[in-house]
Amino acid sequence: MENNVNSGTKVNKILIALVILLLGFCGYLIWQNLQLQKDIENGQIAFSEVSSERDQVKGELEEMLAQYEEMESNNEDLSEELAAEKAKIEELLKQAKGKNWTIHKLRKETETLRTIMKGYVVQIDSLNQINGRLRNENEVVKTELTSERSKSKNLTEKNDDLKDIVTVASYLKTTGLKSYGVKIKSNNTGKENDRAKRIGKIRTEFTILKNDITIPGKKWVYVRILTPDGKVLSEKTDDSNKFDFNGVRGLYSSKKQIDYRNQQQTLSIDWVKANDFPIGEYNVEVYADGVDIGKTKFSLK
Repeated sequence: MENNVNSGTKVNKILIALVILLLGFCGYLIWQNLQLQKDIENGQIAFSEVSSERDQVKGELEEMLAQYEEMESNNEDLSEELAAEKAKIEELLKQAKGKNWTIHKLRKETETLRTIMKGYVVQIDSLNQINGRLRNENEVVKTELTSERSKSKNLTEKNDDLKDIVTVASYLKTTGLKSYGVKIKSNNTGKENDRAKRIGKIRTEFTILKNDITIPGKKWVYVRILTPDGKVLSEKTDDSNKFDFNGVRGLYSSKKQIDYRNQQQTLSIDWVKANDFPIGEYNVEVYADGVDIGKTKFSLK
């Protein structure tokens, strides 16, 4: 009986010891679980902070990329250099999105690119100021050039007008212009006559006035006699009997070369009969230096 009691007591002690051990183990497991939950929460917080900082760096990179694109489009002189820096940002963004780089490396590269960008901003700002001054100077030069061109145009127009005035003033002028038929006598003298069948030539007389502006020297004076039907009395009709006048080329009836010395000079130029003279009104034109210097009319019966 005593032995049974002792055996029961030993079993109880063992059971109590096991319960205590189990309670201790359970307590350890509970503590370990709480510690693990705490570590997980801290890890989640750290991960959230890292993700937030990574997103911030990505945002800064994207902002710099937009600024580089704007600088590249506004400045052609640095376009190649700006394009190279933009490519670096794009590559960094690609790797940042892939989470291959640590936050430290991302931040370091971003700050480097930002420093480089600041240098370009200063350089571009300086170039813009220089370009602004050059544009202002260019506008001033263009305004002055336009003004000078306007002055030059006005002077040219005035000079051309003066040339025209001088040219017109230099033309020879005639007075006492007269044309008439001449009846040739046996002694080779002549007398004015208006009978078509009796005359042997047509005489044109006039006086060239004094003109100090005209260039002196030898000059040809041409006479054109137009019959009542509008034909020019001419010895020949080929180019050898033509001259230039009033911008055209035409036949002349007779011509005479004079040595003009800016003094008054009287001339008489005859057209000798080649065929019968038709009856009617004749028009006579006198030319020198390519322009007409006198016109007159006469009639034959």
